Amino acid sequence: MFVRFDGFEAGPLLEHARALHHQVRQYTGIPVCVVVAPTRTLAKLANRAAKKIPGYQGVCVLHPGSPETHSLLQRTALGDVWGVGRRLVEKLALRDVRTAWDLAQQDHKQIKRRFSTTLERTVLELQGIAAIDMNDNDAPRQRIMTSRSFGKLTGDLVEIGEAIRQHAQRSAEKLRQQDSLTRAVYVFLKTNPHRPDLLQYSPSAVVELERPTDDSREILHAASRTLQAIYRPKYRFMKAGVMLIDLVDANRQQLSLLDSAQSEAERERSAKLMAAMDDLNQKMGRGTVTLGRPSPRAAWHLRCANRTPRWTTRWSELANVKAR
Repeated sequence: MFVRFDGFEAGPLLEHARALHHQVRQYTGIPVCVVVAPTRTLAKLANRAAKKIPGYQGVCVLHPGSPETHSLLQRTALGDVWGVGRRLVEKLALRDVRTAWDLAQQDHKQIKRRFSTTLERTVLELQGIAAIDMNDNDAPRQRIMTSRSFGKLTGDLVEIGEAIRQHAQRSAEKLRQQDSLTRAVYVFLKTNPHRPDLLQYSPSAVVELERPTDDSREILHAASRTLQAIYRPKYRFMKAGVMLIDLVDANRQQLSLLDSAQSEAERERSAKLMAAMDDLNQKMGRGTVTLGRPSPRAAWHLRCANRTPRWTTRWSELANVKAR
């Protein structure tokens, strides 16, 4: 998670980061790393150092131009820099650029001309100049996708349909949270490409809606129809997903000339119903009110046999303490 520390003086940042690290470990027992850096790329490097280098003890604070920052960049291989892939490493090696420090010393304008704007931003970020904006939580997304890998392979249409139904409802909830409407629903399935002994088939399809909507019922219906069109019984699938595309602002939608008073009344009823569902699920927990209940042991459920006990969020998983 990225958090801004605007307004903090440089001196107390290390003490503040250590205090955060200690409190999280003390109150939850969860091992975390706390890092502070002027850019996202440097923050990624600091996080890696806090995890891999014992001397940091989970806390790393980088200041632009400091000897510690220079030392870390010099010790970091180019391939460990966020956004620098294997092919770029090979091309940059021809220019004798082999470490993060070497890349930070390059002229960003020449990097842009010879490579890309993305790599130019990486160079600026390594120099301590913020060039990659943090994600704006208030900015609406252009598409919304929900997908999961199955706990085990399955070719059962009923089980796959349950997964699609759950993904469609979750996507619709996200859609309403950002006050958007969708004009089309995209559904995909995937077999396991690492199983050459099985038949491979990874279909996908898009269905356009009659009108922009955020109603879970309409989105679910469209997703179910799409699944029926692409499903083939002889394949065993490992993943399914639903994506809502062609999104528009709910407050700026263009209504049809054929709309009537009844159409407006239907929209109002739909909005009230969805608001009631979201309100109940927010207050009582996700999944309290759903369109259809999933089978408890369906193949598409994630396998959680090795999951760490959720002591802080589940009463049933609280740690047991025995006194002697």
